[in-house]
Amino acid sequence: MDIPLAFRWIFVALVLLQLIALVPVLRRLRDPASERRTEARLRLLDGAGSLMFLAGFVFGAPVLVLAGLVCVGAVYAAKGVLWYRARERT
Repeated sequence: MDIPLAFRWIFVALVLLQLIALVPVLRRLRDPASERRTEARLRLLDGAGSLMFLAGFVFGAPVLVLAGLVCVGAVYAAKGVLWYRARERT
């Protein structure tokens, strides 16, 4: 399956936007509050998974697409568990 050139440029633009969005997350990793660092780690992993997913489409590598989906799925599962545990405390 070959992806048209216009869509490849769109994917490249999305990858660049993901990279720009990771800059504030990297700054939050140095925060002294542990809950903010945990959230920043999950957001960093989410961004890395999204980058793998998009890069897999751009380069035509189904292994990268699958790895990105697994990574993002794991992050969403962890966020769901944290949300559920926080909800039970209240």
